[in-house]
Amino acid sequence: MPRAVLDELAAGRGGAAAVALLRSAQRSKTLLLVRALLLLLRDTAHPDRSVVEAAYRVLAEVPPHDRLAALAHPPVAAWAFGTVSLLDAGNAPAAYPGLLAAVAVTAAVRGGTDAELDVPLAPGAAGLLDLPGLGTVTLPVTATRARIRIAGGHARAFAAGEQVDIGDGRSTDRRWQPLSRLDVAHGGLPLSLLLDTRTWRHVPGLGADHRFGDVPIDAWRSRVDGAWRILVDHHRPVAEELSAVLRALVPIPAPRSSTRSGTFHHAFGSVVMSLPPDARSTAAVLAHEIQHAKLAALTDLFAVLEPGSTGLFYAPWRTDRRPLDGLLHGAYAHLGVAGFWRRQARVTGPDAARHHAEVQFARWSRATADTVRVLAEQRRLTPVGRRLVDGMSGVLARWLAEPVTERASVEALRLLAAHRARWDRDRAPTG
Repeated sequence: MPRAVLDELAAGRGGAAAVALLRSAQRSKTLLLVRALLLLLRDTAHPDRSVVEAAYRVLAEVPPHDRLAALAHPPVAAWAFGTVSLLDAGNAPAAYPGLLAAVAVTAAVRGGTDAELDVPLAPGAAGLLDLPGLGTVTLPVTATRARIRIAGGHARAFAAGEQVDIGDGRSTDRRWQPLSRLDVAHGGLPLSLLLDTRTWRHVPGLGADHRFGDVPIDAWRSRVDGAWRILVDHHRPVAEELSAVLRALVPIPAPRSSTRSGTFHHAFGSVVMSLPPDARSTAAVLAHEIQHAKLAALTDLFAVLEPGSTGLFYAPWRTDRRPLDGLLHGAYAHLGVAGFWRRQARVTGPDAARHHAEVQFARWSRATADTVRVLAEQRRLTPVGRRLVDGMSGVLARWLAEPVTERASVEALRLLAAHRARWDRDRAPTG
């Protein structure tokens, strides 16, 4: 990675050059994981071994663009990492390597490659066959595998004496449920998202532990369309990164208040969130989560921390204590949050919305600067980690010198003090 690109990332930006490098590296990572999956199964008696080998051959015949698109689908990338980890640890019974056959079906359908594949259903799937990035086939509950025939971009599943047409918009069979898509565009910049809650159930360590929400597609379309207009009009560099990176939106149930959101380290290109209350909140969440995605991909390329102490730290955006890597991730994400509200304050009229934006900018720039000062004192930073912290520090020093109204400054300081007081109180000894 050129130093100039790394410095742009360190400043919380990056742009097209940086995200192109990160995306390319993530695709290479997934290809290596698929190859490792094949090698780890080669000398085993795993029941999915033959279908994985057949899927690998089909993937090799699919046009590269469609092969990469199918493998880069965020939950597929996360599944590949988790499955290889299980197999490498000798825990093959807990793995579902046969999903690669379903991924090969998706790639063949998209690439117009004729093929015929056996696809094993996941243990306990009760007749549900997920084709990542396409949809789900409902088969008889007695089915343990399906035979999929693909010709001319159309596919048909055969299992337990039944057949189901799948894989394109012409199928009217209710047993085929295609994934919902969200496609928005504004100012010549598109954002195309799959609303996928199904493939995640095959990701080791996630499927059983995370609750995914239903998909109120109209509500999500309204939020994302409004957010996209805000981002394109007023935060164009962020929108360009999101357009290049984001491919999957994973709805989750809403908490009692506010919005929950997150990213999974090994699922580059996805964002998990509950339905935000409005378009501006949605835009702020996306500006936050793209930072997590960039840093996760960067730390796959370079170590930013040396192994060492497992100490925990205060973070002004959390109620729990954070390890050093979590503190770094939080600071980088909140650099993006502060930048969002800084720009938002400049384009909002002198009213309550402008005051809110200034308060948020003052709060998160100060909170992030305080945290970056803590990070700068850590001896575990590698040279790349030090460059990252120095880059954030330089940006925040300039932002802290920018004026905000006294009322906004006072309110921001009050919110920061209240958070720290609650945090201290919750950890005070009792009795």
